[in-house]
Amino acid sequence: MTTKEDKKLEEKLKNLPIIGNQPKSEAEEKFLREVCEFEFLNSEEPGLTVSFVYGSSNNNHKFMLFHGGKYRVPRFIARHIESCGTPIYDWSPDGSGRMVKKYKGRKPRFRMAQSF
Repeated sequence: MTTKEDKKLEEKLKNLPIIGNQPKSEAEEKFLREVCEFEFLNSEEPGLTVSFVYGSSNNNHKFMLFHGGKYRVPRFIARHIESCGTPIYDWSPDGSGRMVKKYKGRKPRFRMAQSF
């Protein structure tokens, strides 16, 4: 059962700006702003707490997430948390005796698993 304070917090979170890729349609924005329950998993340092500020300078919210904790947040915030990652590079010879650094991908740091 959610209280009035929980509903106010959910409404505040829904009104935060979407950072990163912007929705291409009104339906996509409605989907991203939907509040769902997610379980936070810290893949980089399991068991440790993560805190960060999300939003703009005049419309932001401070989050403190515990490994294994369940949180009700909009999908765009879960997407932002999952997008945080460490770049992976590979070194290979270029044929002239030098080594070239190539971007291979990203290693995810956090996971937001939706709970049903």
